Amino acid sequence: MSKFYGIGAGPGDSSLLTIKAVETLKKLDIIYTPKAKKSRKSLALTIVEEYLKKDLEIKQRHFPMNFNIKEKNQIWDDIAQEIVDDVKKGKNVGFITLGDPMIYSTYEYLLTRIKNKVKVETIPGITSFTNIASNQNFPLVMDKETLVVVPCTTDEEKIDFVLQNYNSIVLMKVYKNFKTIIEKIKKYGLTKYSILVSNSSLNEEKVFRNIENVNSDQISYFSTILINKKQEIV
Repeated sequence: MSKFYGIGAGPGDSSLLTIKAVETLKKLDIIYTPKAKKSRKSLALTIVEEYLKKDLEIKQRHFPMNFNIKEKNQIWDDIAQEIVDDVKKGKNVGFITLGDPMIYSTYEYLLTRIKNKVKVETIPGITSFTNIASNQNFPLVMDKETLVVVPCTTDEEKIDFVLQNYNSIVLMKVYKNFKTIIEKIKKYGLTKYSILVSNSSLNEEKVFRNIENVNSDQISYFSTILINKKQEIV
């Protein structure tokens, strides 16, 4: 039976794809991927391309990142319908996304529109923050501790609250408000408990274990900060 697959491509290194993700990629007839700027391949497509069939049909589609909700909804509706039509024609169709499909992924917008119309299977992927924690030997949580994942595009009051009240914190989407985030980390005395990684697992990866003097010119859009108040950076 034909199916729609949401596939987590992991943080960037193609060797970090799960076995199940690779097996799924190899049986696809069509794959959808976000369209990169300036006619380049999307990062997600670059990660998985070595596992794709030669005759696979690749459909790159534009997913707007602006705040025009009406425009975004229309585009998501159109792409979702195109996917449904492909699956109903007997095709195995996939959508690839960085990291894990259920964590800050465009895939979720498609899933809500598709899951009641065709059969869907979602393949998890390694997130950037778990990859960073492992690579840096930086434990995040133990026993009864709480891990908080915060997008730095949220309200500043929420970020302040988290930094003051939790020990183990993942700060995602830090690039846009980078200067403000670093100032807050300094304000609450957390620099010695923080690690910043840009382009996790890629050739361009940069690791900053002293974040006090880092500026936005040194990092990329794909940057994450881990904080654990029980793990002082040495």
